[in-house]
Amino acid sequence: MNSYKVEYLSVINSKEDFCKSISSFNNFLQSYDNIKITAGKIKFDGITFSYGVQFGDIIEDAQRYFHVTFNCDDLKDSDKFKAMLRAIRTLLTKASGKPPEILWDDFSSELAERAYPIVHELENLMRKLITKFMFIKIGVAWIKDAVPKEVSESVKSKKEVAGHNFLYEVDFIQLSNFLFKEYSTANSRQLVEKLSKANKIEELELLELQELVPRSNWERYFSPIVSCKIEYLQSRWQRLYILRCLVAHNNFVSDSQFDEICALSGEVKDKLIQALDGLDNVQVSNDQKEDVVENIASEINSEYGEFIYNWNVAVQLLKHLVAVTDVEMYVGDVKASVKRSPAVYVRALTQQGVFDKGQFNKFAELMDFRNSIINNASFNRDSVEVKSYNLALREFQITLSDLIGKHTSI
Repeated sequence: MNSYKVEYLSVINSKEDFCKSISSFNNFLQSYDNIKITAGKIKFDGITFSYGVQFGDIIEDAQRYFHVTFNCDDLKDSDKFKAMLRAIRTLLTKASGKPPEILWDDFSSELAERAYPIVHELENLMRKLITKFMFIKIGVAWIKDAVPKEVSESVKSKKEVAGHNFLYEVDFIQLSNFLFKEYSTANSRQLVEKLSKANKIEELELLELQELVPRSNWERYFSPIVSCKIEYLQSRWQRLYILRCLVAHNNFVSDSQFDEICALSGEVKDKLIQALDGLDNVQVSNDQKEDVVENIASEINSEYGEFIYNWNVAVQLLKHLVAVTDVEMYVGDVKASVKRSPAVYVRALTQQGVFDKGQFNKFAELMDFRNSIINNASFNRDSVEVKSYNLALREFQITLSDLIGKHTSI
């Protein structure tokens, strides 16, 4: 850019006998010793710049305005030009009681143009990391729809674009929910009961207690491969969002803000690249995949979230029922896993007469609905149907509680 233009608009209370003309306004600016004004020119510290001013009354508000324009035609004078503008803004703030409105600022526009590719690269780097993580570690079916509610609501347009990843429609700040949003994988009700019944510390399992603590996907899967605390990364991403909005929404960017964008982007970029380089070393078990997907599905739809919560409560009740009935947990010659195998529990309970056929069928229907939520990213049911499944699941919980009570009293 060969020349730079800056324009300010200052509004002054016209009830005061102050700056009632362009002449008096120019005299006010010249109260700063380094400023001298002549026809169409303003001299600051020995350097002359183009200058113009418009004046008018805002009758209905009993105010007057001054619209001032400054031009710098030589880049080597830009530092002096900026120093003059700072002095002008200080004077206009004193005159008006508030900073002037910036109508145009070529310096800021140039900084915003330089900042955009920096922010754009960082934003797409975050999308790249999340996309690879979701595709490779969680499953291809979840890349489009398995997103937190805050993320899905931030999408500007859901129109499909060939070859265009869904994540490229997600707002900058909402991307971070994929990695930074905390959730717990433990059944808090079960652990609270266990804690209340424990008589000594040896009766508690450390891993179970640790799972009660909400943690983010970054802490679970990326902290082991990236030397970076979540607070470090999350705080910088949040600050970058504020600065990014200045660029994206055509607001004015200062030198210090541009420098901050460069510094923060460099710090975050380094950590994201470390995460991408180490992604092959991230281990996500099948149980952990279900934890991730359950958390995400719950965020997509609060009623799905209620069903998943009630489902997990029912699974714990099933385990308790198995314990109090001494049901043999074997299928053929293979001992059944005690983790995430509710179908095995119910099959064994039915085979040994604790459940009847109707209870078995009801459970199978509920399990199918749960698996559809978890395993099918495009699964969608209306609110009435989801509520009916939630009601049926709560009734199944009551059945389980009654059976536990019956066998406990025997």
